[in-house]
This record gives sequence, C-alpha cells and structure tokens, in this order.
Amino acid sequence: MNLIWRVAVTRDEPQAGPLGSALRESGFNPVMCVVMDEHRPANATALVNAAASLEQFDWVIVSSARAVAALAGARATRWPRAVRTAAVGARTAEALVAAGADPAPLVGAGEGADALWTALSALEWTNRRVLVPTVPGGRRVLAEALRAAGAIVTEVEAYRMAPRPPERIRADWHAARPDAAVIASPSVASTLVEALGPGGLSALKAVVAIGPTTAATLAAAGVPHHVAPRADFHEAARTLAALRDTALPGP
Repeated sequence: MNLIWRVAVTRDEPQAGPLGSALRESGFNPVMCVVMDEHRPANATALVNAAASLEQFDWVIVSSARAVAALAGARATRWPRAVRTAAVGARTAEALVAAGADPAPLVGAGEGADALWTALSALEWTNRRVLVPTVPGGRRVLAEALRAAGAIVTEVEAYRMAPRPPERIRADWHAARPDAAVIASPSVASTLVEALGPGGLSALKAVVAIGPTTAATLAAAGVPHHVAPRADFHEAARTLAALRDTALPGP
C-alpha cells in the first residue's frame, strides 16, 4: 500500500517552488492545484514610478521573488547600488541578487515575514525611507512594524492574484487526488472552499494553514485544520509530517 501522502500545493509556484520543495523534504508527494493566477497591478503607473525611483529609498523590503520580478521588470535601468534590501526567504534574496541588489539582502532565519522582522527589528528605523512592494490581501506585518518603529514607508502594489475559474480548480483538484493540503493565504482558503465546498477540504486526512488569518478563514467555513507554529513553508511541512506520522499505523 502506498503510504506517501499526496499534498495539494494551492499557491501559484513552479514544480520546484518553495512549498513543494519543503513538502518533498518531509517525504510528501506535492501535487499542483493552483487556486489564484498572477495579474498586473491595478495601478501599473504607480509601480513604474516606484521602480524608477529606487535610489530615493534607504531600504527596499520584499516578500516574494514574484515582487522582485515585478519591480525589476518595471525599472528601465539596472538596480541601484547601495540601496539596502531585505528579503522574506532565501529564494527572494536570490532574486534580489540576480536583479542587481548590492550589498546582499538581509534575510531572516526562517521564510516568513515574522522571521525577517526579527532580524530587522534590531536596526534603527527612525525616518528611514522604505519601499515595501505589496499584493492585495497579503499580510502587512513588515509595513506595519516598520511604521511603528519610525520608518517612512511607501507601499506599492507589485502584482495581484485573482481566482481561477471554479470549474478549473475543481478539475485540477480531482486530477490531483490529494490526501492533504497546505493553505497559505486567506484568499486561497476562501476561493478553494467556494470552488469545492467545505466538504471537499474536510474529506482530506489533514489541512494545514499557514498563519492565523488563513486559519480563521478555514474555521469560519467549518473546515477542520491545524496551524503551523510559524508562517514558514518548512514549518508547515513539518506540522503536516507530524500529523501523518501520528495517523500512520505502526510496524
């Protein structure tokens, strides 16, 4: 009997993306069921203007490689030297370096925004000019913490995510045949529940939410779930692995 759980990756990432890689490391078989697609920001001019004026900022703090690509793509010249950068996760840091960021980005000990803020909080932020690319519906932990620390924060929408048609979500879900799922955002949770019905998720062996707002969305829909202790893909994979190991029969 095959005891390797098939785990739905519901975020829009490549086959070797960060969540899929974390799941493989924990002994799962990640299967793709993308819920949201990337689209241009509602105000593309604002993104172009922010990208063109990166030199005016002391820091650019980015939460995803997708946001780095949006900024770099909107800029007509090379990434300016000497502008400090910080990244949520190693992949985002690699994207910044590839875009030309120098010096190297500051990265937190984990993949989530909370881990990055732990590293950033030791610095002086009073009157520092900081650009934070955002996505509608995303967490605003960094922007809010920076403002509270005295930084002058400019937020600009880098891209937006929109739900895929429900029939396409359902088709991919049935083709994927997942045993479990990791849900990484409230918008993905609500879109997936709407497409499948709460019973579609409740029938799984386990559902792991990344972050309290995602967990709250699942709870409101009546979906049984567990919450990763940190907003981190590897932590979510480890949480799911513990549930799997508890559920599997002994030797």
